[in-house]
Amino acid sequence: MSTKKKWKMKLRLKVKTKEEYIMGQINQSNSIFFQFKPNIVKRSGKPVYLTDVIDIFCSQHVEEAIRDIVILPAHHDRDRVITAIEVIRLINENTGISDIHVIGDGKTLIEYKEQRPSNALIEWIRLIATALLLMIGSGLSIMYFHADVNMHQVHSALHYIVTGERSMKPLLISIPYSIGIGIGIAVFFDVFSIGKKKGKPGPLELEVYTYKKEIFSYRKDEEESEED
Repeated sequence: MSTKKKWKMKLRLKVKTKEEYIMGQINQSNSIFFQFKPNIVKRSGKPVYLTDVIDIFCSQHVEEAIRDIVILPAHHDRDRVITAIEVIRLINENTGISDIHVIGDGKTLIEYKEQRPSNALIEWIRLIATALLLMIGSGLSIMYFHADVNMHQVHSALHYIVTGERSMKPLLISIPYSIGIGIGIAVFFDVFSIGKKKGKPGPLELEVYTYKKEIFSYRKDEEESEED
């Protein structure tokens, strides 16, 4: 072999990136890496495939071999916890590969939901009723707080300090104070950014996210305990 050809072969080896080297090693050993998808919601009447439950990283021919593996049949309509052991067993039975690695949580919950026809009138009634309940409840809470601390007397004293006149209806203080309460709540919950793309979530969005996450974790543990 000539010196020029040897130099070209060395150059090709050096050009290989780290990712290409890793991919080559995985393709040679047929290793499989997977992690469970979060918050899996499916409709009843349809089978659940393995790729619906996990994100997988492996060689192409291995992925094609496990793509059509059914993990739950179409007639199954009850919430079910899927563990990493079940996934590994299914992959091993269908491919014969035993070098399988799970990344992250070792289980996930498949939640079934039926598709119900939506009624726009009922949705609007629910929205209006919820808004009224929240408005009345929050209004009464603020009124009870003001009565408890005698806010009227405080406003009267502030009105006397600012104007030098005593008044039983210190509207000069009460009106800006009431407007300020509404603006303060709106700013705190980031109401003015609704519908706009934001870089960070607001307090209300974080509370809803935490609530949903805790509910999903609770249901996952409950389903697993019932199966045991």
